[in-house]
Amino acid sequence: MAKSERGSSATWVAPVGWALRIAALGLVLGVAMSYPSQLGVTMLAPAMSAVIILVVILIGVAADIVGVAATRANEKPFIARASKKVPGALAGLYLVRRADAVANIALDLVGDLAGTVSGALSAGLALRLTGEHSLLIVTAGAVGIVSAFTIGSKAIAKTYAVRHADEVVSLVGRLLDGMGVRLARPRE
Repeated sequence: MAKSERGSSATWVAPVGWALRIAALGLVLGVAMSYPSQLGVTMLAPAMSAVIILVVILIGVAADIVGVAATRANEKPFIARASKKVPGALAGLYLVRRADAVANIALDLVGDLAGTVSGALSAGLALRLTGEHSLLIVTAGAVGIVSAFTIGSKAIAKTYAVRHADEVVSLVGRLLDGMGVRLARPRE
């Protein structure tokens, strides 16, 4: 195999640096999301705690939709829309052209973090509801239910994202535009 096919050691420096930065961000966000969520689960009524768990799961599902869609979307419609100055087109083009980073942030950072936090919250809620009686069985059951719901939801969501990638990225682009988020100019 030729050296150009193998790549040089310099081609691995940027991904390793990115991985370290995103891992550090994951640590900070994990603590920042987990602590108030756990506090909420211990202080709120069980029904409200279940709502918090559901919201965390839905955040993870939405992040997965965005991450998968960004990797699957075609940039040509976004180039055409951007030339006509359609709102959200430049943001959508940025997401498509930076699909690797978008997928990493959406799928790995947000999606995995939401899964971890929802599992911890469900275990905390189970503990709160049962005290120490049958702790292992109830906690395992609660985490199993949350896992099954999360995995099933993400399976449906990812199928949707693959089939409707351009529409999803277009919607996210319009949402970012509407919120006033200005992304860097899309790289060529």
